[in-house]
Amino acid sequence: MSRAVHDASGDTLAENAPDVSTADALAILRKHYDLAGTAQPLPGERDHNFHVRTDGEGEFVLKISHPAEDAGFTDFQNKALDHIRLVDPTLPVPFVRKSLQGAAQFAVSVDGSAPRMIRLVTYLPGQLLARSPVSAAQDRNLGIFLARLGRALRGFFHPAAGSDLLWDIRKIAKTRPMMAHIADPRRRAMVERVIDAFEEHAAPVIPKLRAQIVHNDMNSYNVVMEASRPEVVSGILDFGDMIHSPLICDLAIGAVYRWPAEGHPLAPASRFVAGYQSVQPLEVEEIGILFHLIRARLALIVNIASWQAERFPAKRDYVLRLATEVWTSLERLDELSSREATRYLLDHSNPE
Repeated sequence: MSRAVHDASGDTLAENAPDVSTADALAILRKHYDLAGTAQPLPGERDHNFHVRTDGEGEFVLKISHPAEDAGFTDFQNKALDHIRLVDPTLPVPFVRKSLQGAAQFAVSVDGSAPRMIRLVTYLPGQLLARSPVSAAQDRNLGIFLARLGRALRGFFHPAAGSDLLWDIRKIAKTRPMMAHIADPRRRAMVERVIDAFEEHAAPVIPKLRAQIVHNDMNSYNVVMEASRPEVVSGILDFGDMIHSPLICDLAIGAVYRWPAEGHPLAPASRFVAGYQSVQPLEVEEIGILFHLIRARLALIVNIASWQAERFPAKRDYVLRLATEVWTSLERLDELSSREATRYLLDHSNPE
């Protein structure tokens, strides 16, 4: 997932950015970084990113922001990456490569478009989590990694951390109008139940919980695993959804992508939470709303994806790539009561 500011009609998700050619990307690399090589487009929700293989200087990702993206938010990402490397140098996150002029970012008009922020970050090798075999050890290791990342960000702040973000679980009610794009009335009713339960049980508790800047998007396409050891995390990508938010919201997002397998639908998520708690213990109030947060994130995904698929047919396959897993999770979790789910999480997420 990627960042979206303001409301659903006027943000970076609401309008397509002008295309960027491979030739344009290579020209930027030559002019501003004195780098040569190849550039391969990467899929994305709103920005244009290229996997760059240079002649002798390694691999990078060239990031060309949506014209509507605020320079303050890309600066937020740069500063966060610098902070993480300072606090926990062993955490594998991208490193910002500065331009020939010593800039972490700069604005360029690409093929006559409005100025767009340009950045270059190191490429993290490995295999995407989405394409890696799952295991109990992987569930736990992902939780440990996210907790370490949260600790590394704990003392960091930036003015852009308060941006209005459509992908903010706390704003799930704002996406109610998007339910109109869900064709199946049974599924639409299920999403509405999720939002209603969130508003009743989680929303009143959230303002009382500890909060800080968090990654906010540990989805299965943003995490890289070691190819030979798919239970080992080798990096996390895309800091474009960062926000100041309750820690438990960050945990809930990661738990969503531990898809239900055979057995209890929360079993993989509970192992993820156990790994997290081995580094960062949770408070009772946090675990008490975790089930509602997990379901709210799933509802957020289907609402935004359904809206985007209709608005941008060319991106339909990309935005709906997780539709099967998300709907399956929603349906299986819909069979649980809040009391049952919370009891299970309390009983099965012990860090020992």
